[in-house]
Amino acid sequence: MSLNIIPADQALNISAIITYIYADPGLGKTSLGFTADNAISFDFDRGAHRTGELRRGAVVPVQQWSDIENIKEQDLAPYNTVVIDTVGAMLEAIKTHLLKTSTNRQQDQTLKLKAQGLANMKFKQYISTLLSYGKDVVFIAHASEDHNGDQVIYRPELGGKNRNELYRIADIMGYMTTVTTGEGKNARVINFNPSPTHHAKNSGALGGKTGEVWVPDLKVNPAFLADLIRDAKAHINTLTPAQLANAKALEDFENWKQSCEEAMHAGDLNQLTETLKLDKEHIYYQNMRQVMVARSKFLKCTFDTQRDSWISPPEFNGLTDQQRDDLQAFIDERGLDVKTICEHFGVDALTQIESSQLNAVKAEIDKLAKEGTPA
Repeated sequence: MSLNIIPADQALNISAIITYIYADPGLGKTSLGFTADNAISFDFDRGAHRTGELRRGAVVPVQQWSDIENIKEQDLAPYNTVVIDTVGAMLEAIKTHLLKTSTNRQQDQTLKLKAQGLANMKFKQYISTLLSYGKDVVFIAHASEDHNGDQVIYRPELGGKNRNELYRIADIMGYMTTVTTGEGKNARVINFNPSPTHHAKNSGALGGKTGEVWVPDLKVNPAFLADLIRDAKAHINTLTPAQLANAKALEDFENWKQSCEEAMHAGDLNQLTETLKLDKEHIYYQNMRQVMVARSKFLKCTFDTQRDSWISPPEFNGLTDQQRDDLQAFIDERGLDVKTICEHFGVDALTQIESSQLNAVKAEIDKLAKEGTPA
């Protein structure tokens, strides 16, 4: 039997893809899932009953991971799309299953690090199995609202490591929210292009230049998600393997830069580092590493090689109001002024002086007063 070799300059036909939709509360995420092609929903969140007349597909109420762990290809033969609702609850179900084994638990009853890796491996293997059956996979997730300074950011409500892994394996990812139209009405829209306000991925070139797809009345558009997935596949299947790989790699890098920009402490950097370890063959690996290192410098975090982890800088404790007033009086008594002292110590205000350094600062001020030439 000869090998079916597809040259690099020919399109690679993809029959099954991963779609990832996350949304604000109450926007009909579950109902949206049922508009996929001949869908079966794995209801980890136990919310399928709330869809009412919009429930047009089969449902598997998942009480525990063992309910669906050993699913066979013939079980899914009548269906074309598997909807995971929600992917966060699915990951928790896997972890809860592993916690039943005592060797996977720490003393505080949380998963050991090795068991967490096993949970991630089980998840990825399961999704790969569904794809090998020729089924499209739709991840449904809740959106969370985070802040990066004054910027509000919407992203899937998942832990950093899992969130980054799902970014990587999804073919298309969109954030569903509501907007007010020019007529003053509320309308739902899915944003497939990434932006500073939300994470997204658009290998399927959905929504044109803006990446915005308006969600219609699902009662009269029962194949809405099926059509979106069909269009995404049609675009992906026009690309050669090299084009598709480059497009996905660039989207991975853009999401990576966004995730690094949103990192706020050493814990975030440690999660990013764990993800990066899995991507050493990535075409943008060195660029990704440089972006993460640059963010660590901005956060003033250092890497502890012995512990193999990032360490946050010591917490800054500035002078209290009382300490500031006492120090100002101390400066006045020595015939100096606050502005000169601030310039000497390279600060804009006395409250930027570390509280633990107060005695050393006073000693330095005393020395300056005696010299009579503060500089």
